[in-house]
Amino acid sequence: MKLLITESENFSEDAILELKKHFEVEVANLFSEAELIEKIQTVDVLFIRLRFNLSKEILSQTSSLKYILTATTGLDHINVDYFQGNGGRVISLKGEADFLGTIPSTAEHTWGLLLALMKKIPNAFADVKSGNWNRDNFKGNNLKDKKIGILGLGRVGKQVAKFAEAFQMEIAYFDVQQIESYYLKFTDAKDLFSWADIISIHIPYTFENEKYVDKDLLSSCNSNAILINTSRGKIWDETVVAEFLRENKIKAIATDVLFDEYNNSVSKNPLVQLTNLNYNIIITPHIAGATFESMTMTEDFIVMKFLNTLKSN
Repeated sequence: MKLLITESENFSEDAILELKKHFEVEVANLFSEAELIEKIQTVDVLFIRLRFNLSKEILSQTSSLKYILTATTGLDHINVDYFQGNGGRVISLKGEADFLGTIPSTAEHTWGLLLALMKKIPNAFADVKSGNWNRDNFKGNNLKDKKIGILGLGRVGKQVAKFAEAFQMEIAYFDVQQIESYYLKFTDAKDLFSWADIISIHIPYTFENEKYVDKDLLSSCNSNAILINTSRGKIWDETVVAEFLRENKIKAIATDVLFDEYNNSVSKNPLVQLTNLNYNIIITPHIAGATFESMTMTEDFIVMKFLNTLKSN
């Protein structure tokens, strides 16, 4: 079987060595869809990161592809229904709760975004780089005693809550799942949003969750609310989020994800368009999980999961 790794930079060396024991492996670093389509014509297994959106149009270009490996929990970069409907199988981190509990990177990034917003670090640094020293222009806020509302108390949500404990914050959550926790629980997301000073979003992307954070829910926020999204861009309605920020209905946002991040039209995104207009907004390019340590751990795990899957077939 032929296996193609599409993004090889800093890829786990142990994972590559293990794969080479079982497959004919090509280690590439592709940047264009044209290159990808050409390469997948003859491969049986594809190991991808997040550079490409494996749409129906791309996947329909190959009849040989049997497996897609992705060291991610979210699968919105793959047309899973089309691929699996045609006999393919996706191997991912979805549902691997025990293993994922050992990965801290997304929660750490969430906390970095929160601190950067509260302390106005990016704007202050940009001002200093311009040759200024305007201390009074960048007064921030403490986290101590602030109310943080966690939308989705899963793996990352729980890790974020632990950080909040260390900062002596009040913690509450809303989750559609029945979760045992000593944190304050809300049975309605609107109540969480109206209670919180800071809202951290950690629900998975599903069809049902698309634009879950909509105008109705955002209307529950107080005008000093801060929103952070390290889940998926499709979880909230970006147009409404941008509108609320422009109209001072919320104070600040930080996101690591965009609705259209796979479509090469980032500059047209309504949130990106606000970044040069002095709003308190931070956007990072889906890097929350992209630490050297976490990527190595997850790639190794996916390889072993894949090999175990083959053994059980």
